[in-house]
Amino acid sequence: MRWCGRLLLLPLLGFSGGDPEPILVGRVRDDHGPVAGARVRFRGGAEVVVTDETGTFRLPGRPSASRRITAATPRHLIGSVPSDSVPLVITLQPVPSDDDEEYSWVDPAPQSAGEHRCGRCHREAYREWSASGHARSATNRWFRSLFDGSDWHGRPNVGWGLLIDHPDGAGVCTACHAPTVSPGDPAFFDLRQVEGVAARGVHCDFCHKIADVWADSQGLTHGRFALALRRPRAGQLFFGPFDDVDRGEDVYAPFYRHSRYCAPCHEGIVFGVPVYTTYSEWRESPFARQGQQCQDCHMKPTGRQTELAIGSDIRRNPWSVSNHRFFAGSRADMLRQAARLSAEVRAGSDEVVVEVAVRAESVGHRLPTGFVDRHLLLVVDGKDAGSSSLPLRRGPVLPSAAGPGWAGRPGRLYAKLLTDDSGHSPAPFWRPIRSVADTRLAPGQEDRLRLVFPPGTMQVHVQLLYRRFWKEVADLKGWPDETLVVAERRLVTPIPDR
Repeated sequence: MRWCGRLLLLPLLGFSGGDPEPILVGRVRDDHGPVAGARVRFRGGAEVVVTDETGTFRLPGRPSASRRITAATPRHLIGSVPSDSVPLVITLQPVPSDDDEEYSWVDPAPQSAGEHRCGRCHREAYREWSASGHARSATNRWFRSLFDGSDWHGRPNVGWGLLIDHPDGAGVCTACHAPTVSPGDPAFFDLRQVEGVAARGVHCDFCHKIADVWADSQGLTHGRFALALRRPRAGQLFFGPFDDVDRGEDVYAPFYRHSRYCAPCHEGIVFGVPVYTTYSEWRESPFARQGQQCQDCHMKPTGRQTELAIGSDIRRNPWSVSNHRFFAGSRADMLRQAARLSAEVRAGSDEVVVEVAVRAESVGHRLPTGFVDRHLLLVVDGKDAGSSSLPLRRGPVLPSAAGPGWAGRPGRLYAKLLTDDSGHSPAPFWRPIRSVADTRLAPGQEDRLRLVFPPGTMQVHVQLLYRRFWKEVADLKGWPDETLVVAERRLVTPIPDR
């Protein structure tokens, strides 16, 4: 063994022949002394070591002027030095503690050279984000229609409208849908007036200015008001899940890979009604107990990206770079992966019996989840030889909430159904609510149905349909039909044994 000041040359376990792999020995410190628990690696490398109580690290690898070693903690800006530095000491600077409310948010859209906008360098992430709901959270037509009471063509006072029923609630949506609207902006209390960067919705600069979530228990404080932001008075500052981005303005924030990062906008009690409950659904699920996070599914890497930014000299494992589309493929793909539909038909001498099972699987929350109006319809049609529908003899039927053309048909509704004080359901969440009936499927839950049709039922068509909004609302407002077929089965009735 030979001590060389910064290199301790030790043969690694399992090494045979050739030169031994060197061990780089160094220290991480800040202005107060040694930093314990810092994550240290070669910049872009796979292996990570952690400093001990004296700030010392031992990192396998060969030093060179072109290879940098980085060190990171959630309390410091990520720092680095060339790996051949003598002495090998990385001095970290603390994360600025101030938050400048006059900060000018960065527009993510790429522009001409010289403007430091997110989309210029982070092209793939920007492309993915641009196709996401986050990019349209302040401006999408369905949201605006429910917010101001307009229809698809912009005509006012058509059907449900938060501002029609609850004009003093105009600012309730801003904290999540347009979190970078400043308090002095008229749009803060009326999102119809949103413009500029704030109209980009939940955008890059906002998401990467989040230093922490104020509390693990969410629901009553929403969006930006449940978040600790760090907007710098000068220069720039970004938080994220990588611990080796050493530009001098980046902070390692491991909670970016944890579900609680998502909670402030995906858990909300509004006007006393549980409108968004995805985070609490996840907390109660087997996924949470197994340590699986929202990001594991909704930011699952595509395997296409090997660099975070254009021109970066770090080539990363493509399965370590998160997808900013927030769906693995598409919404339809994720729904189809989350629902399993099975069906069986049996013929007797005087009836045809259909057994149907719907199961929520590979999903970390209820099915469906998100905005309170989202729901699934299970529809079972028994048909004769001429493909005409036959009446159901026994079994469940869809309630009136399923809407015109669907209510009374054989099947089941999976929904969080609100009933207002007048007894009408479905009802918008901002009206006084008498009851909430939740029939959505919990993770791993299976619902089984038995439906009996008359003899002469020659075929059975089973469909599981997803809708984001109630049909009576969509029809009244003239919204395009977005009904999605999640799963379906077409069965032929077997000839009964004689």
